[in-house]
Amino acid sequence: MYEARKICNFILARFDAREFNLTNLRLNKILYFVHGHSLVERPHGLIRNHFEAWQYGPVIRSVYDAFKPFRDRAITAPATFLDYASGQQRPIPFEDIKSDDAEFIAAVCKTYANFTTGKLVALSHQESGAWDTVFTAHNKSNQSNLRISNDLIRREFLNEAVGKVQH
Repeated sequence: MYEARKICNFILARFDAREFNLTNLRLNKILYFVHGHSLVERPHGLIRNHFEAWQYGPVIRSVYDAFKPFRDRAITAPATFLDYASGQQRPIPFEDIKSDDAEFIAAVCKTYANFTTGKLVALSHQESGAWDTVFTAHNKSNQSNLRISNDLIRREFLNEAVGKVQH
């Protein structure tokens, strides 16, 4: 499993941010699809961070915070960390992503690359899906946690895979 900002930096290095309109919102949705598809094949998926059910869909808070300065524009710089030894902000390296994981991430990105951001938001908002279940529960009680469990995400993507096989 990888820290989400590491995967973001891999995606930003592999795909042109302007060409693919890689905004904060869009990148969070693509991460959600990467993680969801990986949960179908692996017990823990590829991303160790937790998604939260925000108004416009699943979001990883640390990813949102890392790219917040870009607002709704294409992201033009990688996520960074504070190197305590030098006191400098340094890009989060991604070279240690295993080659089969890198290919998996790239394949999912290519699958969703031509979808509009609005379509990605709509896909992540499927009725009875993981985001919808958590967001609806939160709106009803205003006390429930916004965290989307991996079990809910896995169930959503397994149901999607079954639906594709049946059609």
